[in-house]
Amino acid sequence: MIPAFRDRTLFFAFSTFTGERATFDRWYDEEHIPQVMDSPGMVGAQRFVVADTKPLSGTEPIDYGHAALYELDGSPAGFREEVKRMLMSGDMVLPDFMIQPFKALFLEPVSEPHHSERFGKLEDLDDRHLWLVFSDRPEDSAEYDKWYDEEHIPQVLSAPGFVRAQRFVTSGVKPLPGVVTPEVSHLAIYETSGDLGPMREDVKRQLISGDMVLPDFMKLPFGSMFLRPVSPFFPAKGTK
Repeated sequence: MIPAFRDRTLFFAFSTFTGERATFDRWYDEEHIPQVMDSPGMVGAQRFVVADTKPLSGTEPIDYGHAALYELDGSPAGFREEVKRMLMSGDMVLPDFMIQPFKALFLEPVSEPHHSERFGKLEDLDDRHLWLVFSDRPEDSAEYDKWYDEEHIPQVLSAPGFVRAQRFVTSGVKPLPGVVTPEVSHLAIYETSGDLGPMREDVKRQLISGDMVLPDFMKLPFGSMFLRPVSPFFPAKGTK
């Protein structure tokens, strides 16, 4: 099921753990994600880990550990308050194998979603892989935004496998208590259907050939994460 959004916002929870991977996976998929599915604005969730895809030149690989992506429709404020309530009331208990504090990000969009022609052919998001690109967005962002939306994203979406891209900044919603919030000026999220390798090779080709040119306001190196899925996409109840 591919969710439809009016106002797509995101919550990323990055974590590490001790003990067996199977125990962690089972808790996340069978207990933790179902607990948040009825939270306000919830559309769906999926879990990822860092892929073994080779970094691109000019990027600085970032590894925050396991990534749980919660997709929301509208402000994340209601979602935050419900998760906070569950944590404070004891309805939600984080097991001892979760290493705290974990990193978390509420993100709000600064662009519309960009779709390739492949997006409409998707039947689900279970094999979705992510490329996260962190960069510095200037305060006077008109030139930066125009280049990203009108030139750069269309170039990247032409690479094999790409289905969707969107740009985000840190939301003004207050972080959850007890978490560390990474400093993020701007985050471009590129989604592929299937393995990231062919995409990486095509972007590398465009950069080497000069077909893709990064302007001077893109300060190198910028942060980058290649993520592969370790769970299916879990849609919220009633998601269409």
